[in-house]
Amino acid sequence: MKNRIFFLIIAAVLVATGCKEIIAKNITSELPVLIVPSVNDTIQFNPVQFKWEPMDGATKYRLQVVTPGFSNIAYFTLDTVVTGTEFYAALDSAQYQLKLTALNAGYESQVLGPITFWVGVQPSSGTGTSVSLTSPLAGAYKQENFTGPFEWSTVASATSYEFSLRQGNVFATGNPIHFQNNISTSIINLPSSLALGEGEYSWGVKAYLSNGTETGYSTRTFAVDVTNPNTPAGTFTPSGTFETGTVTFSWNNGIDPGVIKAPVTSVLQIASDSGFSTIWEEESVQGNTAAIDMSSAPVGVYYWRVYNTDAAGNSSTYSTTNQFTLN
Repeated sequence: MKNRIFFLIIAAVLVATGCKEIIAKNITSELPVLIVPSVNDTIQFNPVQFKWEPMDGATKYRLQVVTPGFSNIAYFTLDTVVTGTEFYAALDSAQYQLKLTALNAGYESQVLGPITFWVGVQPSSGTGTSVSLTSPLAGAYKQENFTGPFEWSTVASATSYEFSLRQGNVFATGNPIHFQNNISTSIINLPSSLALGEGEYSWGVKAYLSNGTETGYSTRTFAVDVTNPNTPAGTFTPSGTFETGTVTFSWNNGIDPGVIKAPVTSVLQIASDSGFSTIWEEESVQGNTAAIDMSSAPVGVYYWRVYNTDAAGNSSTYSTTNQFTLN
């Protein structure tokens, strides 16, 4: 009976005062204390250590890291809740800012930050050296089974290079696929077993310099397109009989069926025989129409067909063969 009365009294107190006042300490006026990294720190190793002092009443902490800063966010690198007072993350060479907030069941502390720090070389103290990427070109389209080469210009003071390939068109947030360091040349190929599926990719190279510093990553994006473009179909013109002069050809390319839609070029072939052993004209066309000057062509029967090829090198089959006559 006494135990029951005790619990009833506790319950009444909780209701009267508010549960969060009893369970969680009010930390709204408190400010977290960061240990590392310090303000304007330059960190030369990975993973980067984030460490702070424990706050009385806090049960977890929210750590946010962006590059280059919260007023001009390029990438939101980290936004995580940590139950301890330490966290490690691998970061590329760049400028960053962090914010830290303590939390409990009912309250949030004051936000610490933004705190600016660098990974690698600070721009103000660096050499200005960077790696110049040469191949693949930015925005290039590649076919299935592409493994390289990836090439860059040598840096005079470099002792070695580091290469990273990531999935997605944003290098800083891309999913790592292949990593290689201690590279002594300025060209590498991917392992033949690494098959890149259709999608966007980003790659980067940085140099380790003889003075013990390193450059930031130089990056580029490219896409892999493994889907053949549509075979031209639909209504084809011309057909029938035409006077010599300019003849307009048209066809329907449809909508590219792939996830990556590499630019498509249509190839028009005009021949004097149905087997296309004697091609009178072959024209590459952006779009689905072509005006061809037939004024120098002998009168008679002509055959024409179209196939599509894209910037990645994929090709469709030929369209049906069409026929017209010049008078």
